[in-house]
Amino acid sequence: MPAWESLSERTQDIYRELGTRNPKIIKKLKTKHLESAIRESQFVGYDDGGAYDWLIFEYERRKGQKNWRLGFAGVMVGIIGVIVAVIALYSGT
Repeated sequence: MPAWESLSERTQDIYRELGTRNPKIIKKLKTKHLESAIRESQFVGYDDGGAYDWLIFEYERRKGQKNWRLGFAGVMVGIIGVIVAVIALYSGT
């Protein structure tokens, strides 16, 4: 596995931690470390196995989770804006 040997120690650690399938350990991984591991894996050529697919899955799961949170926050801000506008409209009369 020359591609594995070419990966940095941090990227190898990320693959090992993902391989445990332990949610508590995986939750501690930072998304920016996952991004750098993806880039490094593609550069080195370690992007054709199951471990890489798991890395991509975890990254996309987090990205999707973030998008849902941002969408929910946007909806809440919109609802609050409408309520404030209605209150301002009726209190000005």
